[in-house]
Order: sequence, then C-alpha cells, then structure tokens
Amino acid sequence: MNITERIDSIELKVRQLVQKLERLQRDNTALKEENQTLKAELDRQNGAVETLTYKLEQSQQALDNKREQQPEDTEKLQQQLEQYIEEINRCIEWLHQQ
Repeated sequence: MNITERIDSIELKVRQLVQKLERLQRDNTALKEENQTLKAELDRQNGAVETLTYKLEQSQQALDNKREQQPEDTEKLQQQLEQYIEEINRCIEWLHQQ
C-alpha cells in the first residue's frame, strides 16, 4: 500500500467517524429533548398525584369526622322520629274523636 492509498484510507475513516459523530450528536439531541419532555410529564403526573393524595386525605378526614358525629346525629334523628310519631298518634286520636 502506497502513501496515497493510506491517506485515502485514513481520509475515508475520518469521514466515517465524522458521519458517526454527527449521527450520535443528532441522537443525543433527540434523547435530550425526549428526556426533557418525559421530565415535564413526570412533574405533571407528580402534581396530579399530590392533588389526588390531598383530596383523599381530606375525604378521609371528613369521613372520620362524620363517623365521630354519627352517633350524635343518630340519636338526634331518633328523637325527632319519636316526636313525629307522637304527633302522628295525637292526630290519629283526634281524628278518631271527631
């Protein structure tokens, strides 16, 4: 192999390396963009998860509060029902007397 052939061979290899470098740089740029997009989506999803977690906690607290108040509410409702029943019974008696 003479010197010209060697230079041509080296030049070809350099061109191939330059092409490979350009291709890798394009791939790297595309991957960086995709990574940035995925990070933004992850941030959005994390925000949604935090919002849903907060709402779940609020709902659970409200449910716990309702459970704590429920015996009192049940008792009040029971008393109201008894009053209504007594009133209905009085009305029935009054109707029978008429």
